[in-house]
Amino acid sequence: MNLSKAGAGEVSTKDKASRASKVTRSGRGSRVGMANSNIESLALKLHGVCKSYPKFELKNVTFSLPRGFIMGFIGPNGAGKTTTIKIIMNMVRKSRGKVEALGLDHMIHEREVKHRIGYLGEEPRFYEEMTPAWFGGFVSKYYPTWDMTYFNSTLDRFQIDPAKRVKNLSKGMKVKLGLALALSHKPELLILDEPTSGLDPVIRRDVLDELMSVIQDEKRSVFFSTHITQDIERIADYVTFINEGRIVESDIKDDLLARWKWVSFPLPIRTGEAKGSFEARNLEADVARAKAYVEAMLERELKGVFVGHKIEGLTFSGITCAYSTDLESKVARLVGSRPRVTPVTLDDILVATVRGNNAC
Repeated sequence: MNLSKAGAGEVSTKDKASRASKVTRSGRGSRVGMANSNIESLALKLHGVCKSYPKFELKNVTFSLPRGFIMGFIGPNGAGKTTTIKIIMNMVRKSRGKVEALGLDHMIHEREVKHRIGYLGEEPRFYEEMTPAWFGGFVSKYYPTWDMTYFNSTLDRFQIDPAKRVKNLSKGMKVKLGLALALSHKPELLILDEPTSGLDPVIRRDVLDELMSVIQDEKRSVFFSTHITQDIERIADYVTFINEGRIVESDIKDDLLARWKWVSFPLPIRTGEAKGSFEARNLEADVARAKAYVEAMLERELKGVFVGHKIEGLTFSGITCAYSTDLESKVARLVGSRPRVTPVTLDDILVATVRGNNAC
């Protein structure tokens, strides 16, 4: 299935900026709306990135993240999230395409880029016999901007004993240690691969709160992958969906949720009936005709509008990524009644992009 529209994921920063004034989460809407269109305003830009493996292919991955914001990178397991992140970090060589981090080519300026990026992989690996304090001293040698005071205060805030051997830390504490190490050289871009996977709700909340604090400095940005959509809903400004190696959506989160909606309506059972009272009709035959009418409508007047739909009993329910008041009015004219329109969650969108039966 390919839900990619022409240029999906390649929404210009200028277009995003014009729409982003509507974003109001935690008072950050005005800053989203101020994103500039020049390359210096981008924390991350991928264009046409491809990578081929024997049983998997990353296909034309294109998206961008303005500075000062958080982007959630969503997809099911095996969708290409980790491959994309490893390409950004130049841990895996892309087959073709272009990656720019902080306005610099990630290969030509690899050393400078990595000095300015903080990275935390899906499963942080440490020398188990060493302590957090030892790791702070070890990692600090590689970063001229390392702030040991900040590192120690972060350990204290995370309630990590600097003298405790890593092997005695829980999984959640190891993630927090990895985050402290990734943040203490004051990176301009923080890249995290599934940072909250497998963590209990309390530690997940701590990690997300820390990410929120990072972008209080308007020049710093966060790009993190996850399949936990609730984390994205809580803190992200931008959302990018990937499935089967393709970008299927990339947009400002609030704009995305404004376009995607559930639309439902009762089957137009009397549609096409020219004569005869309701009592005289065969209800079962009328329902069958109404279903056939709706299915035909989805192939003609509403072709490609619904990513997925179902008919249960006497009710149609479908999810669309192209909602507008015009669409609502069109559906009302076609079925003879005003449809019910309800919000979706990012989880709904994720399921629809994976299981959907139409391109939107």
